Amino acid sequence: MYSTDTPCHTEPEERIHARLTGVCSLVTQPYGGGAILNTETEYSCRIVSQQFGADSWDDFRVGDILYSPRVPLAKADALLVLYDPSDELLTFSGPKLWFTIEPSWHHHFHSHPVGKRLVRELDASERAFYGHPDATHRVPHPTHSGTLSRPRAPSVRRAAVATVNNFGGRLWFLKSHFWTRNRMILDRRVELFGKPDAWANFRHFPKLWIQKPPDNYAGKASPGAEIDGDDKKIRFLSGYKVAVCLENCTEAYYFTEKFINAVRAGCIPVYHAHATVKNRFLSGARWIDPAEFGFSSRRTIEFALDQDQSEFRSVNDAWLESGILADTDDLKVFPKLHEIVSAKLRDQNARATRTSSR
Repeated sequence: MYSTDTPCHTEPEERIHARLTGVCSLVTQPYGGGAILNTETEYSCRIVSQQFGADSWDDFRVGDILYSPRVPLAKADALLVLYDPSDELLTFSGPKLWFTIEPSWHHHFHSHPVGKRLVRELDASERAFYGHPDATHRVPHPTHSGTLSRPRAPSVRRAAVATVNNFGGRLWFLKSHFWTRNRMILDRRVELFGKPDAWANFRHFPKLWIQKPPDNYAGKASPGAEIDGDDKKIRFLSGYKVAVCLENCTEAYYFTEKFINAVRAGCIPVYHAHATVKNRFLSGARWIDPAEFGFSSRRTIEFALDQDQSEFRSVNDAWLESGILADTDDLKVFPKLHEIVSAKLRDQNARATRTSSR
């Protein structure tokens, strides 16, 4: 059995499900009828994802590839698996791709029985994720959908806020990535929001026998928490001067909606970024980095609360409008995956042509 401890990330179905499944209808041409084509110029790609309910998706076509959850694996020209580890990736011998969005230490890669095998046995070219060493297979984590709206409350409190559902499981204090994040969001100067059923299981450190929400927990989830980034949630954040929006880890190219939501709300972001994230996504943005204060939550939060919010808003609004976030629009996800799958099919055809001509 693989671990059933709290997943090492905020729930993907909240963050991505509505976006990724909606991408198909927005960027593709529905083919209809469930028909499977496999001619000289058209290919069928089986698409699999338990997490995103791919079984209920309509067939759709991008370019010369028909994507369908109904094409049998034995008749598919290619295989695309989204998020969940699938043993179909182990049995299919043709062009295949596993797209993931979770950090490298997620249980999918270390304790899931199929996921562990996929990490060992798949070629690097058969994976696509935010931090792939090959830029052609590097698919940024979606951070927004379409426009970067900025719905903001008319008044702002001189206070700090954090919205977190996943505190890292019962042994969060042994996980450095969660320890760093949690020491900020658990500070008494921060108003903490998140799902009550999740925070009810929080274990205090070092008094591990105490299992209850932390003292600064507000007792409820933030408005709009069902889909991160929606206008309701951003408007809620905008009522605070400071937003503590650290990621659940600091990894190469790992950049999610957290920082962007804070900036869209007009808050002063408290954020710590990997060097690759600074260079790739945050050039021109402004935030407060806890590293500059020795990761002291008191010093970091107090400094942030003393800053001129209008200066941060001016800089970060310009950053939002700069276009640097274009590749993190969820509408870019499937076209990028299609580009990779299409290249794999072309390479396979080229190899077959060379072999047949010998």
